[in-house]
Amino acid sequence: MKKTRLVNRLMRIFAIIMVGMIGLVMPLFYLIVTNFYAEDLITISKVAHIAPEQLDLERDTVVGVVMQLLLVVTMLIAAIVWVVRVVSVKQWRPFEDTLSKISRFKVEKGIIPTFLPTTIREFDQLNTVLENILSQSVKSYNVQKQFTENASHELQTPLAIMQSKLDLLFQSPDLSQEQVSLMQDLYHEVNRMSKLNRSLLLLSKIENAQYLITSRVNISQKLEQLLPSLEVLANGIQVETQSENPDLEVSCNEVLLESMMANLIINAIRHNRSKGTIVMTVGKDCLEIKNLSDELALDPQHLFDRFYQGSAHQKGNGLGLAIVKSICDYHGWQVSYQYKDGWHQFSVEFATPAALLNGDGVKD
Repeated sequence: MKKTRLVNRLMRIFAIIMVGMIGLVMPLFYLIVTNFYAEDLITISKVAHIAPEQLDLERDTVVGVVMQLLLVVTMLIAAIVWVVRVVSVKQWRPFEDTLSKISRFKVEKGIIPTFLPTTIREFDQLNTVLENILSQSVKSYNVQKQFTENASHELQTPLAIMQSKLDLLFQSPDLSQEQVSLMQDLYHEVNRMSKLNRSLLLLSKIENAQYLITSRVNISQKLEQLLPSLEVLANGIQVETQSENPDLEVSCNEVLLESMMANLIINAIRHNRSKGTIVMTVGKDCLEIKNLSDELALDPQHLFDRFYQGSAHQKGNGLGLAIVKSICDYHGWQVSYQYKDGWHQFSVEFATPAALLNGDGVKD
């Protein structure tokens, strides 16, 4: 649907109404002129013994009066349009200022905009309501942010203590095999809870836009830096890298980019065949990571949902791909999934080439 300014729409409606009214009034105006003005002039011409064929008083009178009317109406319409347009632009200026400031508002920055003072009651009420809403939003954001950080810290501390105590218990010489097995299960669950806590905290920080620092990062170089530490987890899985565009750079938060790459690679390792293969390709403006697997295709509708169980033998906490999706959404990237002939492929399109050159691949 085509968009237009309110002033232009009002002017268009006004012009249509005026043309319609003139069209409706003209027949009535013609009858009045011919039955009153022209009729009297015709009577005068007869008294003065002027032959009818020498002049057409009815036509001349109608034409003259109509021309005068059209001139007056045209000047009146032009004056009204000019006044309405100038006045409306001036009167709507506070609203446009408010709209501009609202569009630039970022709750994570906590800066509430100051609106222009106005003598119009409706605009003044609008600004007051908006100030209250923005103030409450900033306050709620800060409370949620503080709660998330405090909850994560308070959870991480007892989890770390439990892990430390379990490490000490493992060193005890009097443990039976059954006790060792139970402690190993407990240690695994504590470790899983710790990772889950860190993942949820990361998701919360991403959604609250707490990663504001950005820089230009070379994708191929960053991938090479991450591979040595991640290949330790590969456990015999062959890792292949291809670079069709070694100079690909994006504007992003480097920490989040590392997290996204790591989660995609770890996901490819966990859901791979024994002695399988992982292929990572840096394309023209994208990163593709695919792996061979005996598992069936994943459900693209729920693939990036939190705690999505892709199979009965789900590994990890089910937040890895949700983190990937959240990071991509934060930067304005597109992540997609394809399955073909046993290959599970994830692709991240960073941006169009023009946007990459302009450095527009990340939110403000």
